[in-house]
Amino acid sequence: MKEKHKKYLKFILKLLVSLAFVAWLVLKIDWKSVLTYTEHISLLQIILYVAVLIFGMVISAYKWRILAEEKKFNLPLISYFQYYLAGTFINNFFPSFIGGDTYRAYQIGRAEKRYSAAAATVVMDRITGLLGAMVLSIFFAILNWRVILGHHVLLVILIIVAGILLGVSVLGPITRLGIWKHFSKYVPKKIQEVIKDFADYRGTAAIWQSMLGAIIYSLIGLALVNYVLFWAMGIKIGALDYLTVIFLISIVSSIPVSVNNIGIKEWAYVTFFGFFGVSAAAVVTVSLVSRVLQMIVSFTALPNYLKNKK
Repeated sequence: MKEKHKKYLKFILKLLVSLAFVAWLVLKIDWKSVLTYTEHISLLQIILYVAVLIFGMVISAYKWRILAEEKKFNLPLISYFQYYLAGTFINNFFPSFIGGDTYRAYQIGRAEKRYSAAAATVVMDRITGLLGAMVLSIFFAILNWRVILGHHVLLVILIIVAGILLGVSVLGPITRLGIWKHFSKYVPKKIQEVIKDFADYRGTAAIWQSMLGAIIYSLIGLALVNYVLFWAMGIKIGALDYLTVIFLISIVSSIPVSVNNIGIKEWAYVTFFGFFGVSAAAVVTVSLVSRVLQMIVSFTALPNYLKNKK
């Protein structure tokens, strides 16, 4: 019961954070302008957005399969896609502590009762996805370094991101040192498990292929898919400026401080694109429309979810 109470408490705290951000948005945004921007979107542009979104999901499913095959799971790509889509559906429509990731791990692990190995594939899928966005954020920040130096918030976040990438790069060798056994006593068990999973994958072809897949996904499933909405609404921003912040927004949005990143994602859109003079109403419209369309797409997983639900 204690663990269950902790989960409920975390959910309530996340809900409060989301509500705080939503209240901030309600007061800050000109909602008449939001409605005006939505009127610019045509049906064909929505179809294009959904097509790119699904293509990005297929890339993610393929990346996950690469990691799963390293752990000797052999399922067709369509199964990984279905479980990935169902996991997205769960994250959108159920409390966050139920967990789409838990569902994904359960589905590929249940046949052989290999739940620990299955969970490792999902964790590594998440980690490589985040690392792919980090690599791209650093790359485009270097190309746009003058802008970065002019905005201290972006500079600080990028320094943190660079530090994380550096830490990850030396994580494997550190775990092989004798001192790690003594230091690991002070590291939370869940963190130890993540580090162990990463160390197990380190140096394999799967981790490099997954990282490449993560970078491709970030370019298509994050950058291109959202740019379709910028184009559809006639929002003007330079390509390099756009690419400089879109991956940072993804990184900040992944911080688990709100329910399904509600509020914090919109705050990041408003703040980061605001550095380039893009109106708050315009980028909030992009964020909200993308949420609605992603929810609609994920709802197609409901039949498969009900079929596999126990």
